[in-house]
Amino acid sequence: MTNPFADQRRFMDACDQTTDGTFNKEQYSLYRNLIGEEVGELQDAIDANDKVEQLDALIDILVVTIGAIHSLGADAEGAWNEVLQSNLAKIDTVTGKVIKRADGKVLKPHGWTPPKLSPFV
Repeated sequence: MTNPFADQRRFMDACDQTTDGTFNKEQYSLYRNLIGEEVGELQDAIDANDKVEQLDALIDILVVTIGAIHSLGADAEGAWNEVLQSNLAKIDTVTGKVIKRADGKVLKPHGWTPPKLSPFV
């Protein structure tokens, strides 16, 4: 278990869910609902100041999000690599750092281009 995309595909296959790159509307709806449930569980854990349950909810959010991507029929790994490459391009080659606004959000540098995700849908 070292590849979360392949690991989730294996689990979904064991659940008799589709992972063949085609859109499964019912399954996609299920995963979208599960994402909402997990976000609610995260908020409950934050309110309770329970870091273990926060971690559990955050990992579960990743799992059900990957399930939703597979259910959408998209190439999760390809999209991940494209977005990560785009994010890494925000790092200044001289300083090795990113530019952030006051609240900590990373800003897009001049000349940055967004990820091209259409090939992965």
